[in-house]
Amino acid sequence: MSNVPFTSNTAQLPDGIDIFFTDSGPPPGSTDYTTIIVLHGIAFTGDNLKKLHNHAHAFNLRTVIWNRRDYVGSSKYTSDELEDLNHGQRAFLDRLGVHLAQFLLWFIEQHNVPKVNADRTTGGFAIMGWSLGNLTAITLFSHKNLFAPETYELLGKYVKNLIIYDATLLAFGWRLPPSETPPNIYDPLTTFTTEPPEVAQHNFDVWVSSYYDHPKNPESVRDLHFARRTEFATSDTWSAEDLKAFHDYDAFRRSDMPVFQPTMQSIIRELSDRVLGLDDNTSTMAFPNCPIIYLRPTRTTWRCYWFGIQAERTYDEHRRNGRNVRTAIFLPIEGGNHFVSVVSLDSRDILTTCYRPTGTCRRR
Repeated sequence: MSNVPFTSNTAQLPDGIDIFFTDSGPPPGSTDYTTIIVLHGIAFTGDNLKKLHNHAHAFNLRTVIWNRRDYVGSSKYTSDELEDLNHGQRAFLDRLGVHLAQFLLWFIEQHNVPKVNADRTTGGFAIMGWSLGNLTAITLFSHKNLFAPETYELLGKYVKNLIIYDATLLAFGWRLPPSETPPNIYDPLTTFTTEPPEVAQHNFDVWVSSYYDHPKNPESVRDLHFARRTEFATSDTWSAEDLKAFHDYDAFRRSDMPVFQPTMQSIIRELSDRVLGLDDNTSTMAFPNCPIIYLRPTRTTWRCYWFGIQAERTYDEHRRNGRNVRTAIFLPIEGGNHFVSVVSLDSRDILTTCYRPTGTCRRR
């Protein structure tokens, strides 16, 4: 592993919006590198993903890791924006896509990044969401009418693909089937309103970063592994400094938790179905030629594991039935947990898979 020096930066977007990000910079001498925009998940900042920078240049990549809106360093949501979120308004989600597009335009202007080449193998942007960060990622691909025609045409020369990294079902608006869901299932996300903050935060850390043993082809949610934690969790390795840098629970409570409410989840499901091509509105899908790479760790939490399995099954069924789905491949990451890119798998494997869709991830 080579330690690639990265920089900390702030993009200044229209309407006074700031986005904090870290940047590996371009690979020295390269004129056809791909820039991966990485969007972090629930409660965690982009700080815990910074190890990806160390391997970027070896694979002709530039890694740009956000702190999403409301998280440390980036602009807080306004009261009007939070009102839209708390009332389940589609406008909140549309703005996520618009702001991501504005960031890409800013980055193109500031850094003159390469366009996607003719066979879509080099250059351009790969948009990568992790966990709930996939919600922000997919908004860019939901509806081409979000953008002015000239903006859409320009971005079409740069946006290369969408990488879904271990998405939670909440990022796609999917619900657990009640008939298949065990009663009193352990879900630490429900404890943030009932337990002291430090207890809820610790329980969430060990749960989300544990290693679970799920069946390869579960017939029901009931077949999954629902333990509160396992013998080893990635969070066991974090120092006090890591815990402080990796988290922003204030942002989580203020602007992630409202995403879970039923009205917003229904709107998110409609949006995500359009992105995947699971509805009948594919003619309005944004960037339809951009494929999806779905990275699915096999020892992740039950929420993420179940969604990955069901998303692939549903996608395959629609494709067999002749539906006009977006091109997608689903890649299992054997032995990986939710934090596979940070500890349990060499980060280079994640970047290899993102960059070469036929690549495989291997345990180190």
